[in-house]
Amino acid sequence: MTTGSGMSGKAIPAPGRHASGRLAAQGAAVGSLLGGHASPIGWTVQYLEAPRDVVVAEIVRARADWGHVIEVASPRPFPEVLHDLLPFEAPWTRELVVSCGRWTAYLNNGVDGGDATAIGGALMKRLGIRLVVADNTPKYGPGHQATQLWVLGPDGEPPLMYRRTIAAHATDGRWTWDQSGVPFGFEHTERYGARRIRERFDRTLVVEYLEQCGISADDDTFYGDGILVQQRVTYATRTESLEQAKARIAGGGR
Repeated sequence: MTTGSGMSGKAIPAPGRHASGRLAAQGAAVGSLLGGHASPIGWTVQYLEAPRDVVVAEIVRARADWGHVIEVASPRPFPEVLHDLLPFEAPWTRELVVSCGRWTAYLNNGVDGGDATAIGGALMKRLGIRLVVADNTPKYGPGHQATQLWVLGPDGEPPLMYRRTIAAHATDGRWTWDQSGVPFGFEHTERYGARRIRERFDRTLVVEYLEQCGISADDDTFYGDGILVQQRVTYATRTESLEQAKARIAGGGR
């Protein structure tokens, strides 16, 4: 991950729906995404602060500008629509855009839970909106694992416009801690001093931070209908079914 540094200290815009009391009501409930029930679908989710139809229209415009051929499907309900992403692919060709009120969730069918560096950054700049990228990748392979949160937007540091990043990630079992930008007031910064990196930032914390941004990531009722955008490509892709992905991950494969 490449991120900016020395970011703006501006406060995060107040969420449209306050998080107070909601996390307590949710308790330990786990939703479909970010390593939830649909795993490994949705290990990575991009949240764009714009209505779904605005995001879909901008994806269509952007891909037309880039010479891509696409097909846009009719809306289908969440979480059933998640399976429209399958099979997983490398390179990925399917994008799912899901309504979340004033936010929109974006996912793709990249292997290992999706591609965190997908089109969201381009859409953020084209629309002048805020983008929050959340990643919770459970352990797989010889010790790969990650929990990350990136906040980007007009108040971020050019050229990539990162406002804040937090990342605890492991490659082959070796853990690394990265953060940049000024912490938000809601962060539990005392956690970042834990001796074990994996204990500094975990799924519970990333879900709580998303809630503070007005994103109820673990509440499946927060998500509305989703629209699949399929790129039609002439090159070959490597595909992996959901069953194959689960078996590979369970068996410790990369």
